[in-house]
Amino acid sequence: MEVSKPVAPVKPNRMELLFIYACPFCHNEIPLISPPRPTLIGCTSCQRKFPIIPVDQRSVHYVKIMLENGMAAIDPDYM
Repeated sequence: MEVSKPVAPVKPNRMELLFIYACPFCHNEIPLISPPRPTLIGCTSCQRKFPIIPVDQRSVHYVKIMLENGMAAIDPDYM
């Protein structure tokens, strides 16, 4: 029988911003990670395609800087 040591909690390496787009046909919510350019996406529910508006990459970069790419968002009780 192999005995393993407890694993310490792991902190995040980095972060991404997730944006939710609602399908205009069936209203299914589709998550995308910071889409940088306009494109067509396919709904995972009704399979129809529709265009999306991209997010401002400067805003995404700002949030990542403010949260030190996720490090500043760590619960201080675990540090």
